[in-house]
Amino acid sequence: MAATPPRVVNVGLDVFAEALRAQGVPVTEVAWRPPAGGDADLARLLVADRAVRERIAAANAETMARLFRARPRWVGVRPAGEVVPALRDGRLLLHAGPPIGYARMCGPHRRAAAWAAVFEGWAPDVDSAVRALQSGEIRLAPAYDHAVACPMAAVVSPSMAVHVARDEASGLAAFSPINEGRGRSLWLGNPDAGALDRLRWFHDELAGTLSAALDRAGGIDLFGLFAQSLQMGDELHARCVATTALLLRGLAGPLLEAGVPGPVAARAVRLLEANSLFSLTVTMAACRVAADAAHGVPWSSVVTGMSRNGVDFALRVGGLGERWSVAPAVPMDEAVYHSGFGVADAAGDIGDSAILEVVGLGGMALAAAPTMAAFVGGSVADQLAVTEEMRTITLAAHPGFTVPALGFAGTPVGIDVRLVVETGIVPVIDTGVVHERDPEAGQIGAGVARAPLEVFRDALVALPGSAAGVQEGPT
Repeated sequence: MAATPPRVVNVGLDVFAEALRAQGVPVTEVAWRPPAGGDADLARLLVADRAVRERIAAANAETMARLFRARPRWVGVRPAGEVVPALRDGRLLLHAGPPIGYARMCGPHRRAAAWAAVFEGWAPDVDSAVRALQSGEIRLAPAYDHAVACPMAAVVSPSMAVHVARDEASGLAAFSPINEGRGRSLWLGNPDAGALDRLRWFHDELAGTLSAALDRAGGIDLFGLFAQSLQMGDELHARCVATTALLLRGLAGPLLEAGVPGPVAARAVRLLEANSLFSLTVTMAACRVAADAAHGVPWSSVVTGMSRNGVDFALRVGGLGERWSVAPAVPMDEAVYHSGFGVADAAGDIGDSAILEVVGLGGMALAAAPTMAAFVGGSVADQLAVTEEMRTITLAAHPGFTVPALGFAGTPVGIDVRLVVETGIVPVIDTGVVHERDPEAGQIGAGVARAPLEVFRDALVALPGSAAGVQEGPT
């Protein structure tokens, strides 16, 4: 018999450790799981020779450098048809997520598209608009193809007002519609005539009012402002209170100096006061232009886009050009629902707003927003754990976006396809939930969604240098 007690190290499944502890045997546990979930073929794709590893690492470093150089400014609000060339050609609506026909669209998207057609005067009523959409007379296209980010079920048509975010480093611009607020609206999939009246006011008055103030201010540095709002309890995706307040502070003086008539300025200010989510789509435009600036580095395995339409989830990777990986959208089974509603009532995960997580905000920054704990159905400790878990699949800590509760560490950023597949850990996305069928219900809950692992596996297979059979990547 051994003179000393056995020393046991348990690797992997904890059932063995638990059995030994029950017998009084001390056990040291090592957390481990087989790479790629034990899929041998995918695991082989993660193995590359030294030259390939160095090339991928260099590409990823350049992707991250581009992202960190980005300096988006909010420079104006314009009718979409003035800044998105494709919207000048015929009857076209832009939607969130990958390409989809009207027949496959989720309920909230179909409703928003039909009412948008009425807003444009392309149909006299909703029934006529539906027929025009079904026939293809009114066309549909992904907003992602046109540097536009659509929140939730929103669609963008030529006459809708959009925020303009321009990156000072790259010169690129991106766009997102003015947030409509809570209640009846396109973005929540429950539009009505009042929602169209609001959109007309956005076009006829508010866009010019905000642009006058922004011109006077010389634009607003958005990433600098976002850094402040993280210190004030926002994660900027589901909680936007501080961000909207800071935007209002930046607009107030310039509104007065620009000579905007008092009642007109007051209406703009009241909108921001009443709608704490106003800043969401400004943030989306800023994150979209930053991600676009980072996109397109050959061999990069860094995610530069995530987008959902309630039916499909799409992933864009920096080194794969315009190729997207697509899988079914995830059900909203990690949400807190309003009384009387549940998962069976919900549309699938929806919207282009996951671009925030790509840039290190939203779910990546949950630890910055303690008041979100009850909102997403967990505890503050759970939120801290989510942010820390996301470091497992990202390449860096954002130098500008820091979290007080984590000792001012930067938020995790730079989702790496290879790390996601290796660990099986997927990005967490903060999101709202809208009703699939009820045309009046709108938002019925909020919580988090987890990106489907399938899209990362698909992207890994397509990455240059991932497999022995792939000899060369894009040039």
